[in-house]
Amino acid sequence: MKFKLMTDSTSQIPPEFAEEKKIAIIEPTIDFEGKHCKDISDLDRNYFFSKLKKMNPVPKTSVANPQNVLEVLEQIKKDGQDEVLYVHLTQAMSNQLGTVQIAAKKMKNDLKVHYYNTEFSATAEGPFVLYAQKLKEEGKSIDEITKTLDKMKPLIYSMGISSSFNVLFRTGRIKKSVKMTMISSMMNLKPIFESTRDKGYGSGGAGTGYGSAVKKIIASLEEKTDANVEYNLIVNHIANPKLAKKLEEGVKSIRKIKDVQYWEISPVVANTLGYGTASISLYPTFETITK
Repeated sequence: MKFKLMTDSTSQIPPEFAEEKKIAIIEPTIDFEGKHCKDISDLDRNYFFSKLKKMNPVPKTSVANPQNVLEVLEQIKKDGQDEVLYVHLTQAMSNQLGTVQIAAKKMKNDLKVHYYNTEFSATAEGPFVLYAQKLKEEGKSIDEITKTLDKMKPLIYSMGISSSFNVLFRTGRIKKSVKMTMISSMMNLKPIFESTRDKGYGSGGAGTGYGSAVKKIIASLEEKTDANVEYNLIVNHIANPKLAKKLEEGVKSIRKIKDVQYWEISPVVANTLGYGTASISLYPTFETITK
């Protein structure tokens, strides 16, 4: 059986990895400087980030254009694939899944699309794609792949720090409370956010500075993660490498980390998390979930 792996650009899978492994990418769009741009292929990240700090209101984002999705599926069929495994983000953040389903219906019986809900977003979605590709290379079936990925879900932890509550709240994707709004207006708090299963991003409290926020994240991860499990780590940031390094060092001080990767954040995700963000995602090593 031939099948293609497909995912969202919001998974933050490095473009060079997707190209090397021939993983199809579905890109949501963002309105930027008068243009309706695809998340990765139409935007220069560094230029977008240079403008992000002062943008108010933030640009509007949308799901991928159904016609663009249809073109991706048609190309997959043209390349000789019979089926697709679409590893997608939680609908709590976006209805990108609905757009793909619409396009898939137009393919009728020409291409069968299987849907796997990671229940996460952004870099917490990425490990599912990495391991799905590795299992595919080992010759595993779609059913075998999805069952293995299910074992990973309870073992993923993703948290980060943004520069301010105003930045984090302005898209409306991370909800604010009256209490937190009042407190943050009086103090220079650094908000902590967390990516949780089927809830998207949520507030995880705050620190009275970056150092305090890092300590709170590490304390939370020490409580939630298993000291007997070996993890891999994804680190990313938007113009804040020092904060990203502090988070990496903090995680390494409490858990066994086999591999560390630094991934760039795509414009659509950066638009939600804000300039100055740094985040980390822990996920179990491949050997842990396949043993």
